[in-house]
Amino acid sequence: MDDLHIRNGLYVPAQAMSVDAVKASGPGGQSVNKTNSAAQLRAYIDAFGWSDGFVARVLAHSDGRISQSQRAIVIQCDTHRSFHRNQDEARERLARLLLKALHRDKPRRVTRPSYSSTKRAVKAQKRRAEIKSLRGSVKDWNG
Repeated sequence: MDDLHIRNGLYVPAQAMSVDAVKASGPGGQSVNKTNSAAQLRAYIDAFGWSDGFVARVLAHSDGRISQSQRAIVIQCDTHRSFHRNQDEARERLARLLLKALHRDKPRRVTRPSYSSTKRAVKAQKRRAEIKSLRGSVKDWNG
């Protein structure tokens, strides 16, 4: 098994992952009952060799596939009939999971509302106030 490339300069070493063949419940007809075609991928986070910040972000990611006690990620794939295709799919899922766990949103910079957006808001407020004022009691102008 090769190293798993995540993004520029970031990868999961092959020694940090292990793949087991297990019984599948997906497609395969009768052969699914007698062959181990599903792939169960385990990635041990402490063996990644990543900085403490990256490891903390991965462990903090709320996903049921990340085991806090074993500090491992367990991914099982049985979508294909072939063990090798399931293994490739499990590696792709691991890469997507790690990218999602490491992603940080850009911080929002506070800006002033534009002049025209303020005018639109005031106009909408006045229109709403007029609608509500029309709901009041009817005044008799005849005197």
